Formats: sequence, C-alpha cells, structure tokens
Amino acid sequence: MASENQSTLTSPENRPVKTSLRGCPVCGGAACEVLHSQKFVLPEGHPLAAGYEVVVCGQCGFVYADTQVSQHDYDVFYARYSKYESNSTSTGGGGSPEDARRLKEMAGCIAAMLPDRQSRLVDIGCANGGLLKELHDLGYTRLCGIDPSPACVAAARAAGAAEGFVGTLSALPPDAGEFDGVILSHVLEHVQDLRQAVAGIRRLARSAGMVYVEVPDAARYVECLLAPFQDFNTEHINHFSACSLRNLFVTQGWHQKSGGGKTLFAAPAMPYPAVFGFFTKDNAAMESGSLETDAELRIRMAEYIAASQAMMQSIDRKIEAVLRGNDSVIVWGTGQLAMKLLGETCLARAKIAAFVDGNPINQGKRLKGIPILAPARVVGSEQPIIITSIIQGQAIAQAIRRLNLPNPVVLLTNDDVPGIH
Repeated sequence: MASENQSTLTSPENRPVKTSLRGCPVCGGAACEVLHSQKFVLPEGHPLAAGYEVVVCGQCGFVYADTQVSQHDYDVFYARYSKYESNSTSTGGGGSPEDARRLKEMAGCIAAMLPDRQSRLVDIGCANGGLLKELHDLGYTRLCGIDPSPACVAAARAAGAAEGFVGTLSALPPDAGEFDGVILSHVLEHVQDLRQAVAGIRRLARSAGMVYVEVPDAARYVECLLAPFQDFNTEHINHFSACSLRNLFVTQGWHQKSGGGKTLFAAPAMPYPAVFGFFTKDNAAMESGSLETDAELRIRMAEYIAASQAMMQSIDRKIEAVLRGNDSVIVWGTGQLAMKLLGETCLARAKIAAFVDGNPINQGKRLKGIPILAPARVVGSEQPIIITSIIQGQAIAQAIRRLNLPNPVVLLTNDDVPGIH
C-alpha cells in the first residue's frame, strides 16, 4: 500500500504507478510503474529487506528494486555474510572451470583496451581475487583489490594484488590513490546509490583513466531463465540493459569507448547474460550527455516475470505432491530460491524438520526458528529432502548420495539422479 506522501495511479496494463521510495538510481526520476512484488523469508538477523517492489522508471525506463534499505546495510551484509569468501559457493575466485574461463576472457578484454602493463589497475568488489590473478598472469604488477570482506581482501593479495583495501563504493579507502583502470565486474547491480558510486569512481580514475563495467543483462534475463525470479533477490537491486548502463555513465560526463553483450556460464549448460562497457572521462566538456529512454527493457522484464511465475507455479505443484504424502520434510539449501519458496509456495505451511546448507557462513543461523545444519549433521531421519537449488541441485544430490543418507531426494527440476529416485 502506498504511503500518504505517495501518488498512486494506474498504468494502461492496470499496474500501479507511484512515486518511488528510492528514486530512479540512473536519472533520479520519481514516477515509476510497479512490475512485480517480491517476498523473501530471511534467516534471523539478516540485515536486508524481506521484500520489495520491482519498478520501472517512468522517465528513463530503468528497472530497479524500490527498497529503502540503506547502502550501509548492504555494506554490512557483504562484510559479514559474504558468500564470495568461498570459491566453492560463489564466483569471482576462479574456483570452477567456468568461472576460471570467464575471468581469463575478461582479463584479456581489459588488456586489449589497456595494453600498458605498467598501468595501475583496481578491481572494486574483487571477491577472492580471481580476476586480479589473471591480470597478474598477463604481466600487470600494479594491481589493487577493494572489497568489503576482509577475508576477500586477504585472498586478493594472495592472488597477486600488490595492494588490498577493505572498502566499498560508498566508502572508498582514502589512501588508495588514483588508477589508470577501474574495474567493476558484477558490482553495480548491488549498489543503492548508483550516481554517488559513479562520482566515487571519477575520483579514483586518473584524467585519462578508463573504467570497465560489467553487469547482468536484464534485457536477456528471460533467455537464460533457470530458476523463478532468480534475478530478483536480496542482493541484486538494479537491472541494467546496454541502454541504461550507458545512461548511468554518459549523463554524468563519461564517454563510452566500446561495449557489448556476452553470455557467461555459472555451470555447464547454465547460461547467464551480461552486458559490459568501457568508459573514459569526458575531459573536453565534462558535461552531462543526453538521456536515452529505454522502451524495450520494460517489455523484456514483463516477459521474464510471466515466465518466472509459470515456473514458480510448476514448482509449487511439485512441492505440494511431496507434502501430501509426508508429515514433514528436510529443506536442503537456504539461498535465494529457498527464501522465495518459503514466502510464495506451499512450502510456507510445511512442517520442516531441518534446514541444511553446505555453506559454513549459513550454518548455525535460524530460519523460521529452525537451525540451519551442516550436511554432516543430517542423520537418523527418513523425511524427503527437498533441494531448493536448481543451479547446484545435481551436485547437492550427488553429495547426499555420498553421505549414504536413506532419505528420498526431490529435485525441483525434471532431471533424475541415478541412485537417488
């Protein structure tokens, strides 16, 4: 429901139009159209929002989560709860063949635009330093990593970064200095105040400095849909197209040198769309460029939402069939999909005997008042195990088999695992 100081109208498709709580992160526009309302059930103590509305800006067409969670809260989340500290549960460290290939290709792309190996480069949001390692292998030695997680900064130093700083785009380390190249790989989709972030980047980049930015491509979400609303999560609050990425930088006095799209792979046969751009300071005029309205993104996001809703309904039916024949279940995985399923499917009313998660950072926390266990603690039960990860579902099922657990295992896809079903 809109607050008293919000204007609530109706779009031609009968979607509510309102005054944004957050304001458009790209152009500052106030009017927005609600595309989707997203709910989460969060572990106790989680600092982020348990839901938000996904909206499209009425002025420039950018799509974003209309949440009032502060940048400080996001920074606390990444400092204390960062999944990126573990190569086994995240990307950014080159821990999988797919991630290693992605980082190698990105390093080569950056090297082609910044060929001087004496260039001073910084990777903001460097995770475990996988990209810095690839750049070091290409001959760059003046490397720096910045990340809110102290563990990630230490890993980045070990990966070949000459320097490492704990910091964020909203609190850049004052003694980091200036750089010939600033790298933001899959960072800006997490940032509350994008225009402040771009202003901070300007301070880091030398007069002839270049910025490489890569973000998920929201215009192609629907083409790479693996899990319902996978891109509407607690962390991704900005949904870029090539047009909106250009708008963010060009309207603040940057010049786009080049850009394009790519398809990444989180795992074999699991594509993920991305868009990237190289930007330099427009030192000639230092004036804001023109804003280009993105009319297509809203259409593509509507397609993505419809496809996700259909997928969620299919999963709901599968879980319902499991619950009909069992008094209780075990839920394996407490990530983004689990948090959605607990809020939007029949799993919300299920009797859950235990939650299980392989990521140590989640173990010991409580979800719906129930402790989250390590896999080794799942003993002496026969309830069905519902695996709430689609991307990692097969790997988790194989791990369950190696533990010799007798429980029936339910995947949320139609794939069978030999020896499980």
